[in-house]
Amino acid sequence: MNTRLKSMLGALLLSVVTLATSVAQTPAEGFAYLNGERVKEAKEVFTKLAESSPTPENYYNLGYFYVRNNQLDEAQKAFEKGASLDEKNYLNQVGLATVALGKGDKAKAQQLIAEAEKRTKGKDAQVLYRAGEAYTLFEKNNDPAEAIRLLDAAIKRDKNLADAYIAKGDALSLRNEGGPAVTAYEYALTTKPGYALANNRIGQIYLRGKNYNQALDFYKKAIENTPDFAPAYKDLAELYFFARQYKRAAENFDLYLQKSGNTDPEMILRAAQFAFTADDYSKALELLDSVKGKLNNPITLRMYGWSQYKTNDMEQAIKNLEEFIKVAPEKVIADDYKYLGRAYNKTATDKEYTPQGMQYLLKGADIDTSATEAATTYKEVANLYYKDKAYSEAANAYKKGIALDTAKASPNDYYYLGLSNYQNASYLTPTSAADSAQVAEQKKNLYLQADSVFATVTQKLPDWPFGYYWRGTALYNAYGPQANLEKGTSVPHYQKFIELAEQKGDVPKGFMKQAYQYLAFYHQNTSQDQEKAKAAWNKLLEVDPNNQAAKEALGLAQTATTPAAKGAPKQK
Repeated sequence: MNTRLKSMLGALLLSVVTLATSVAQTPAEGFAYLNGERVKEAKEVFTKLAESSPTPENYYNLGYFYVRNNQLDEAQKAFEKGASLDEKNYLNQVGLATVALGKGDKAKAQQLIAEAEKRTKGKDAQVLYRAGEAYTLFEKNNDPAEAIRLLDAAIKRDKNLADAYIAKGDALSLRNEGGPAVTAYEYALTTKPGYALANNRIGQIYLRGKNYNQALDFYKKAIENTPDFAPAYKDLAELYFFARQYKRAAENFDLYLQKSGNTDPEMILRAAQFAFTADDYSKALELLDSVKGKLNNPITLRMYGWSQYKTNDMEQAIKNLEEFIKVAPEKVIADDYKYLGRAYNKTATDKEYTPQGMQYLLKGADIDTSATEAATTYKEVANLYYKDKAYSEAANAYKKGIALDTAKASPNDYYYLGLSNYQNASYLTPTSAADSAQVAEQKKNLYLQADSVFATVTQKLPDWPFGYYWRGTALYNAYGPQANLEKGTSVPHYQKFIELAEQKGDVPKGFMKQAYQYLAFYHQNTSQDQEKAKAAWNKLLEVDPNNQAAKEALGLAQTATTPAAKGAPKQK
C-alpha cells in the first residue's frame, strides 16, 4: 500500500469517527441521558457541545444540566457565558433566573423572567417553557400558578413541545392535582408517542395515590419503549417495596444502578436496604463495604448491625448497634434495640438469653409505635423466659403482649399465660414458717389467675380439651384437695375434658389418668354415686392398668384393703 493510499484511508477513518462522535453528541441525546439519570453521559454530551460549538443554546443546556444536578454555581457560570455570546438571546437570562430561584432569591428570578418575557414579546416558546419549568424545579420558591401561566403560553406557541406538557404536569402535581397532571402528561405522549419520561411521571402520580396496578402499568410502558430508562426501575423498586415484594424491589433497584451508573453513596445505601429486606444480607454487607468512609451517615451503623446479626456475626452486630445508639439517639427506633437484644441473646452459653438481651428486647417493645409489633416482642421475651422456667417474668411479658393487642392475641398466648401463672404458683415455697401463710395466699391467687386465663382459652377453643383440663387442675390446687373434692369445684371442667378427650382419641394418658382419678374419688366420697365412681375407676384402669387405688376400689387387688375413701389424687 503506497503512502498516498494510506493517507486517504486514514483521513476516511478519521472522518467516520468524527461523524459518529458528532452524531452522538446532540442536545436531544444529552437530555435523554439526563432524564434517564445517566449523569456522566449527559455531562459529557453537554460539555463537549459547549466546547465544540459555543452557542447560547449549548451553554444554556450545560447550565441546565448543572441546575438539575444541584450545582448552581457551575450553572451560573455556564449561563453567564451563554448570555455574553448574544445579548438578544434570553434563554440564558431565564437560566440565571433559575439559579436565583435555586438560591432563594425569588424576587430577582421574577425580575429576570419578566424581562425575558417582555423582550421576546411572549412569542419565544423555548423561553416561555424554560421560565415556566424553572418555577417547578425547587422544593422551595416554586410557583405552580406562574409556571402554568408561562407553560400554557409556550404550548400556545408550540403545541408539539412535549416537555412543556411534562413541566405543566409537574406544576399541577405540586398543587396535588393528580388528575389534571395525568392529563398533561398524556398530552406529552400525544406529541411524543412512547415518551418514557411521560409514562414514568404518570406512574408516579398513580403510585402517590396508592393505585399500584395502574402505576405498574405505566412504569412497564416506560421500560418497554425505552429499556435503558433508569428512573422507571427505581420507581418500580419502590412500588414493589410498598407491595412487600422485597425480592423484586431489590432486583429493580439493582437494575436502576446498572442502567444509570449511579454511584452516589446514598443510593448505594438504599440498595443495601433493599437487599436486606429481600433477605440478601451478604449483598447488603457487600454494598455497605463499597461505600465505607464515603458516607457521614450513622444509618450505615444500623444497616451493618442488622445485616451482621442476620449473618451470625453477633460480636460485630453488637458493636455497630451500640455505636449507632450512642451517636444517633434521635434516630433510634424499636427494631434497633430488638436486634441488639437478639444479638446479645445469641451469645448466651448456658441458656437461651442474656440479661442484656432481655433488657434491650423489652426496651424495644416499650418504645415501639406499633402495638402489634410490641406485642409480638413481649411474647418473644415471654417464650424465652418460659423455656428457662422463669415463670413470673414470663407471665408479666405475656400479660403485656396480650394487653397491647388483645384483638390479635391467640389462644396459644392465653394458654401459656395460664401455664406461666400455674407453674409460678407450683414453684413458690416459703422460706420460713413465718411466711408460709403469705405464700399459701400467693399460690392460691396465682392458681385462680391461671383458671381465669384458661377460661378464656375454653371460650376461644371450646372443642379443645386441654383448656378444661387446666381449669380443673388450677382450681384443684387453688382450694386444696380436700376442700375441692368436698365442693366438686373441678368436676365440670374434668368432665368436659374427658368428653372431648375421648372424642379426640389421642390425648396423652397422663392427662386422662388425672381426670379419671379425680372424678372417681369425687363420686365415691362426695356425690356417693357409686355407679359413676365405678365407671371412672374402670376408665382409670384402661389408661393406667397398674393403678393400685383403682384396683383396690374395684376389689381387684391381690390383697384387698379398704380404699382410701378420704384420700385425693396427687396433681401434676
